[in-house]
Amino acid sequence: MDKENLIAFIAKSHRNTYAAPAEIQKQNRCAEAILPGHVDYEFTDGDFSYHDSYAGNTWAPGREVVFYKGSPVWAMAYQGHSHDNFDEKFFNEEAFPFLKKALMNFDDSLPFRGPTEFSEGDFKYVFTVQGDYQYFIGQERVYFKGEEIFMQDVMGSIIK
Repeated sequence: MDKENLIAFIAKSHRNTYAAPAEIQKQNRCAEAILPGHVDYEFTDGDFSYHDSYAGNTWAPGREVVFYKGSPVWAMAYQGHSHDNFDEKFFNEEAFPFLKKALMNFDDSLPFRGPTEFSEGDFKYVFTVQGDYQYFIGQERVYFKGEEIFMQDVMGSIIK
């Protein structure tokens, strides 16, 4: 397994799971989550497989793991929250659909979350990251009409 194949697989996984269009997302959503109260996605391509599991909705910590030939080789954890100035309906119907668009517009060389910046209408997405696929920390933020409404911390690394 090399860097280019791993990064390409992470990108392909992200295009086929949580942020993917509904018909693609449904194909890779697990019928039963590994842990109670979680939502899980699995995606496989050749010797690589990917598993994403999270709990919650507007406060939804989770973890992604990439396996190569059955062994874990890369993982990313994420945890964040929405701000209380908007209700859950707003997040489900407006903010999270925007977030999913941002997440589908990542840079293929850095496919951990979304692009550095993405805007549409009154929404803006910003992702800052330090490091590379071997070890990184980052933070994403979503703004609505200039006001921060959602933030999430991420960290990931290869597994040795």
